[in-house]
Amino acid sequence: MPYNDRPIREYLSDLAAKKPAPGGGSAAALSAAIGAGLMSMVANYTIGNPKYKNSGADAADILNKSENYRAKLQVLVDKDIEAYEKLSAALIKSAKDSPELDGLYKEAMLPPFEICKVTAEALSLCKKLAGCGNKNLITDTAIAAILLEGAFFSAKFNVYINLKYIKDIDFVGETHKVLAPLEESMPKLKEDILEMCEDVISK
Repeated sequence: MPYNDRPIREYLSDLAAKKPAPGGGSAAALSAAIGAGLMSMVANYTIGNPKYKNSGADAADILNKSENYRAKLQVLVDKDIEAYEKLSAALIKSAKDSPELDGLYKEAMLPPFEICKVTAEALSLCKKLAGCGNKNLITDTAIAAILLEGAFFSAKFNVYINLKYIKDIDFVGETHKVLAPLEESMPKLKEDILEMCEDVISK
């Protein structure tokens, strides 16, 4: 049964146990999903609030997108577990130079790679939310930004550990080409959002 259909305490117990999965990749997806959920909450508290009537359309757009991100990330919690379990089983019975393993390392890399891409999009949206969202929930916006950036870099490490074993050089190069600019831009974007949030808190 997918973890999305089980109590969170069961996931956390299995995460802490001596098991190959769930591990860091699914934890990154879950953290990011929580961040997206916080964005949705802020947007929900903005929509229909007379004080933010000029922000209603923007908040509705943010809500639609943040819920889409949350749905994707929740699916990635289980996809990461499935991919790693498949790889882990193959490592036990296959030779290290088996062609099958190259494909399985690629499969195991894809969920954290998707987490990186989704969190990058969500963090950009979070900056927009910091500007137009309900100021009473500004700390929730800040926490969303922290979780999303943290999830990005958490997932990035899982991408790189799999790339290490992939022999397809072109595939590895294309993956780095996508992640390299995000690695540079994400910390500054998060800091920009936190500065916006701190400005609201200080007033």
